[in-house]
Order: sequence, then structure tokens, then C-alpha cells
Amino acid sequence: MDINRTSMNALFQGFNMQFQNGLGMAPDSWKQFSVAIPSAGASTIYPFLEQFGGMREWLGDRQVKNLSSRKMEVVNRDFEDTVSVRRNDIEDEQYGFYGTMIAQMGQNAGKLWQEISVDALKSSDSWIDGSAFFGDSRKYDGTNAIVNSADSALSESTFNAAYQAMMEYKGHNGKSLGVQPSLLIVGPKLRVGAWNILKNEFSYDATDKVQVQNVNKNVCDLLILNELSGTYDDYWFLADTKGIIKPCVVQQRQVPKLTRMDKDNDENVFMRKEYIYGTDARGEAFLSFPHLIYRGGTNI
Repeated sequence: MDINRTSMNALFQGFNMQFQNGLGMAPDSWKQFSVAIPSAGASTIYPFLEQFGGMREWLGDRQVKNLSSRKMEVVNRDFEDTVSVRRNDIEDEQYGFYGTMIAQMGQNAGKLWQEISVDALKSSDSWIDGSAFFGDSRKYDGTNAIVNSADSALSESTFNAAYQAMMEYKGHNGKSLGVQPSLLIVGPKLRVGAWNILKNEFSYDATDKVQVQNVNKNVCDLLILNELSGTYDDYWFLADTKGIIKPCVVQQRQVPKLTRMDKDNDENVFMRKEYIYGTDARGEAFLSFPHLIYRGGTNI
């Protein structure tokens, strides 16, 4: 190939098309339990409503809920991925495989939001009240317990206990929060057990030692995440994902895009005869409200 600005622009257009194709092939199952929110700066501050419970009968003066006394600042992180292409390979038109590498870079970039949202699930961070997000000692308004963690393996009985606990959550005024668990999240190790709980036509009654109709069939959806493996292979999550606010928030400051350093006067080209192509993104993920997601598992 004759190296000039026109040919390099055409090459970049081809690479960018392959990058976009790879980007579109990335998994998007994170959207089942997360909501994406744009970020306009280095960090975003979220004023959280401290009182839950919805509308009340209007008797006397309005009761003003505090939207700003506690705030969460979420700082965006930077992410990058970069490859180099030898000038000789372009001149000799031996750059076909680099297109495949660029496409893979696009797919990896598209996985970013999946990876950081699952990292948020696996984290043991504190919430705005100073207590661990997943715990058994939180109370809304100092009265209504929000127990959203249990050191227990996934089974029909532990699933039922979590499901009932979430449906019984109450807000600051003592009214039901209306939580409706809609998604069970597990890793590959728990796939079969989760399927038996949610998809099997029958369940086993240990007392009478007979099969009975499975009352949990299709009571919620099932999501299997490859990322819940190794140290986290016994983790399972039950989430309410049908509301406006989802259990996880993916804060996006900059979505991935392909950039280049391929001019003759770029140092990498002049000194090393390398063309550099890279992608970068900025963002973060965090968990929103404890009553929207329950975590179970051993050694959590």
C-alpha cells in the first residue's frame, strides 16, 4: 500500500467499522438489572431520597421528604485498550488480522459496562448511611428492617425466604415499599439449581417424598452471569428490576470510541514505524437502594 493521508484515512475508516461491529457484539445483560445515567464531569453527586413509602393522605401540612441531606459522590474511572500496527505490515498489505484485533477491541470495550456493573454486585462497599450495602442490621426510619443479605446457599427454601423478605419491606411511613422480585442472578455453578427453582414443572416435597407442582415456576426471570465464578461462584442475587430505579446504576461519562496516532510526525510513527490505535472510556457503576436487591451465598 502507498502510505499517504488518503490511504491511512481509508484504513482507519475500515478499522472503525470493525470496531463498531465488535462493539455491537458485546453482552448487554447488565441492562436487565442496571440503568445507564450520563455523567457530565469528573464525578456525579446523587442526592438520595431518605424516606420511602409513596403518597399519603393529605391531612394538615405537607410532610416534606429530605432529598439532599445525604449525598453520594461517584467518581468516574478511566479505561483504555491500545494496539500498535507496524508500518511495514501496512506497506506490504499484511494488515488483515489487525482488523480482527480491532474488532475484538470493540467487543472488549462494549463489555466494560457489563464488567463494572457486575463488579458493583460483588463489592462490599458501604451505602450512604455508612453501613455495608448488603447487611442484616439496616432499618429505614429506625424501625423497618431491610435485611438484604444472608450467608446461605441457593435452594428452594432460601429463595422463598429472600422473596418473602423483599415483598415485606416497609418504608419510613410503615407502608409497603411494593418490592416485587423479578430477576434471579447466578453464575454458571448455580445454573442448574436456579433452573430447577424457576423453570422446573415440579419440585420435591421432602416431607411426603413426592413431586409437587412447582409454585415458583416463572415467578421471576433468570440471568446467568459468567463473571460470577471463582471466588463468587456461590453468590446469588434476587432483584426488583421492573421499577424506574434499578438496583445498579451505570454512570457513563464517555462511551468507548476508536482513536488513532497514524501521522508521519507522530512520535510512534517517526521513531518506531508503528501506528497506534486505541479506545478509551470513562464511567463507574454503583448500587442504588438496598431494598431493590438481596444477596445470598456462602462465605459472603
